[in-house]
Amino acid sequence: MKTSRMFRKSIQSKFFIAFLLVMIIPTTALSVSSYFLSVKIVKEKVSQSFQENLLYIGNSTEKELAGIEKITELIYINEDIQHAITADNSNNIEFYMNLKRVDQVFDNISFYSNYYSYITSLFVFGKNGSQFTYGNDAYTINTDEIQTSAWYKTMLELNGKVLWLGVHDNDNDFRRNQVFSIARVINDTNHNNIGAIYLNLSTKVFTDILSKASLKTQSQIYIVDQRGRIVFPEQQSTKTLQSEGISLPDHIKESGLEIKKDGQTFLTSSYKIEEYGWKIIQMVPVEALTKDNKIIINVTAIVFLISFLFTGILWYLVSRNIVLPIKHLISTMKELRGSNLDVKVNVTSTDEIGLLSVTYNYMIQRINALFNQVVEEEKQKRNAEIKALQGQINPHFLYNTLNTIRWMAIIQKADGIKEVVDALGRLLKNTFRQPTSMITLGEEIVMIKDYIFIQQTRYRDKFQVNYEVEERFYAAECVKFILQPIVENAIFHGIEPKEGPGVITIKVCAEDSLLQITVEDNGVGMSDEQISETMKFRHPNRENSNGIGVQNVHNRIQMIYGEKFGLHIESKPLCYTKVHITLPLSFNQNPNDTEIR
Repeated sequence: MKTSRMFRKSIQSKFFIAFLLVMIIPTTALSVSSYFLSVKIVKEKVSQSFQENLLYIGNSTEKELAGIEKITELIYINEDIQHAITADNSNNIEFYMNLKRVDQVFDNISFYSNYYSYITSLFVFGKNGSQFTYGNDAYTINTDEIQTSAWYKTMLELNGKVLWLGVHDNDNDFRRNQVFSIARVINDTNHNNIGAIYLNLSTKVFTDILSKASLKTQSQIYIVDQRGRIVFPEQQSTKTLQSEGISLPDHIKESGLEIKKDGQTFLTSSYKIEEYGWKIIQMVPVEALTKDNKIIINVTAIVFLISFLFTGILWYLVSRNIVLPIKHLISTMKELRGSNLDVKVNVTSTDEIGLLSVTYNYMIQRINALFNQVVEEEKQKRNAEIKALQGQINPHFLYNTLNTIRWMAIIQKADGIKEVVDALGRLLKNTFRQPTSMITLGEEIVMIKDYIFIQQTRYRDKFQVNYEVEERFYAAECVKFILQPIVENAIFHGIEPKEGPGVITIKVCAEDSLLQITVEDNGVGMSDEQISETMKFRHPNRENSNGIGVQNVHNRIQMIYGEKFGLHIESKPLCYTKVHITLPLSFNQNPNDTEIR
């Protein structure tokens, strides 16, 4: 019987292999080869179109760059400008006349040049110390920094040749737009250096160039300067091709190159402007080129469907004994998508599927055991961490209280010590009488009032405390001992350094099933750096225990309720500090009878 069953399974396997060889593999091979052949033809046609398009864009861009360079040539040879930057401009009238001549030169050039509208700033420096400027951003740029920059020395070494600086942030401190710059030395007829030109133009000049180009759908164009920085598109200026995830080989003129960007394949073609070292790159997603090849896909689908229907019936008859156990196993596995980890498979055979079912049952059993073990370990770890964090509450408050009692005994001759000791006793009793980390908000307010009474005894009329708490919130649950570190910071770091008395306000409200507790003081406030430092994790052995107290409260709340809850500090220096505590709103059904004084 076993031999017969094994024989049938062997026949099923051989039939399945024959089915793959005779039907599916030839059909798939024919379809795939036809598809890739058509894709190759499309890529070749698109690459050819790319080259023609890039040749047009490249020639246009090269003409534009030459036209921009022509502006400096017109300034370089102008006699009025040469006179203005060599004349003795110590006389105001003479300087004014030279300034008028230079402005007239700029106006004449702007009338004949199409690029003046893109100029953000233009500077002409003279060796006589004079400066002539043009452009909206020119008067907000520090010219001293320009003349001391590294590229300025390089420009002097070129002795009249144009220096292309490429795209960069504008030197303007008020408007951070992107520009590309050129510079050159001005020489007189004897080839002596008499000044310099520095010209900034907006990268928007290339938008008009590319608006005239006919681009393919989803095609992307990049113009890159000689330093590899992207000039166009404008929103990506000062970035490089590498920062955009585009990596091209040195053979930049290669057409039909495929590259990867953001997990997508692009067909790329490039053109290099040799005179300036700039590059123009056009890219189009390969997916966009091949999405219209529906004919091949449809033919493939029809052939495959016919083959599938013809052989499917036969295959169903011989494979039913294999498929059903697998389907049963899959159905059982799907039940694991919920929280039920006790699902097991009924093993009905001793073949490979049966072995797989046995292995699956063993795996589920092990997962259950490990899950229960992890839950128990995490529970123990969480309890240990809560106890450890509660133990971090620093004891310097007790030291200050005892020090207060000592000085009261010396100065006041023992008057008033009883009230302070009573308040301290109540505070210690409420702090340590319950082993749990949760109490009611009413009990927390009782403890903070005792603490505030002790501090007011110490500081006398230095501060007062206002409570804005509705009675219904007294039964709300909260983490134990969370207000004392916050109020302590408000007194020592907010009110004490402040000249004159201060006010601390404790507010409680509910919003969207959340309990919002705010401790506000009108002390000296905190800067953003101080807030960050206060909330930053600190080692318990460090001397600044106030930071430990605030971070301790934040950690305990998040450990009990989750990362959604905790502390948030809002402050304005010399005005106020607000510490917002966010807890889930829940009420204790059996609150302790605690008098709220």
